Amino acid sequence: MKLYYILIFLFVCFTTKAQEYYIINAESGLNVRKSANVSGKKVAKIPYGVLVKKIEDTAIPLTVYDNGTPVMGKWVKIRYDNYLYLVSKEEQQIQKEGYVFDGYLKQYNNPNLKISTKKINELAYTKIVSKLPKVSHTYKKIGDLDSVKTLLKDKVTWKTIFYDEKYLRDDALESITLANGQKLLLNQESNDYGFSKGWSGYYPDLGILMLEGGHSSDMVIHIKTGESNNTVGNPEYLVTSPTGKYRLNGYYGGQECVTYSLQKKIDGKYSYLGKVNPDYDICVFHSFTWVSDTQFVYTLILPEDYAEKTPRLTYYSGEIEDKTPITQQTKNFKAIASLIKTRTLPTIDTTNFDNFSKTNFYKKEAVKVLQLQKIYPNYFKEGYNNKSIASYKLEFSKDFYSLVIVTYKGDHEMESTLINYSLNGKLIDYKTISYDEIAEGWARIESKIDKDKLTITDILWTDDKQEEITYFKIASNGKIIQITK
Repeated sequence: MKLYYILIFLFVCFTTKAQEYYIINAESGLNVRKSANVSGKKVAKIPYGVLVKKIEDTAIPLTVYDNGTPVMGKWVKIRYDNYLYLVSKEEQQIQKEGYVFDGYLKQYNNPNLKISTKKINELAYTKIVSKLPKVSHTYKKIGDLDSVKTLLKDKVTWKTIFYDEKYLRDDALESITLANGQKLLLNQESNDYGFSKGWSGYYPDLGILMLEGGHSSDMVIHIKTGESNNTVGNPEYLVTSPTGKYRLNGYYGGQECVTYSLQKKIDGKYSYLGKVNPDYDICVFHSFTWVSDTQFVYTLILPEDYAEKTPRLTYYSGEIEDKTPITQQTKNFKAIASLIKTRTLPTIDTTNFDNFSKTNFYKKEAVKVLQLQKIYPNYFKEGYNNKSIASYKLEFSKDFYSLVIVTYKGDHEMESTLINYSLNGKLIDYKTISYDEIAEGWARIESKIDKDKLTITDILWTDDKQEEITYFKIASNGKIIQITK
């Protein structure tokens, strides 16, 4: 590691606003438009892995198709700049704003990744690591610039830069051509990074080119994808878990601490999962060892010993909990749910033809994601003319989603259905909480909804008004169970 003994302090790269930072997750780059629609003027194309800031949400949904698979999301407004690549005509570092489709944005601080750590004593640490096999985490590195230029001659172009008459350098990147043919231009006008003898190098097995920037910072580029520090990291920090499901990664940004992250292997490729140290007292690991795919131990140097040759250490164990959605079905479900407004409990649902009228009904893809055909088996059959749209969502629990969907059953019937879904979008249970019809005008359903209870009133008009009241409990697992009053 470049900085082995370093003063440890509380490393907080971003505040709670860091939840608004996202990574471009489109391998061919993501178009930025002047307005929030597909016909809006293109103002830039941001490469894969670049960090941007979301500054505004819209309620404008969009579905695109990726090799035939629907990807659902909405338009959002972002702020971006020319670092590391030139994404607009300006050569200097800039900050501009525009609209992108958030289906190809990945949160930088992953809320679905939880890391818990605790301090242990040296004896406990030694006992754990003594039972683990010795594992090497070194990768082949080519450290000669001429050799690297020869190896990458069809992929990377270099240029000579004169900073003044006495300072000439020919180790600066000009462009990189990715595996998909996309050519990215490097911003070398407002940034300072190049090939540093003895430190930089090319890792052929990983496809990673390591450069050095200002303050001896890392500048890492994946020559096949164009990804850089935020999603790739320095190969010297890579530590892979026992089965290869996860690996620790990191890069030194020139400001004391190393930014650590986790990568997850999906379909044979490691992808950025989330930061390890946004809210923990971790500056630089003295050592890091996986115990299993979800458990690890590590050591840190005592702050007062950072300059000592034999520093005193503190010992820790840790565990990760990863609930990050993997399937596109789950991602699409979360995208749909994010567009639905939350209603405060308690509430009353009296949805009917007079007070609820929508025209922007869900398309077939969204109906499938919400699994409405399981609730209405004839949903897609000709002649039934079913149409659905979200009404609101409720927060009964953090362990499942509760959405209220309004469905028009032909032209004369409509009903609101409370549907509980698991966190990965699987249907748990459902119940009709309001109903109206205009063919005869004699049947209605209304409901009172409390924090864990439904009071459903069936109203029937014949000669006289008749009411039947039933009660239901919202169980902790999302099931809707009938109870007595």
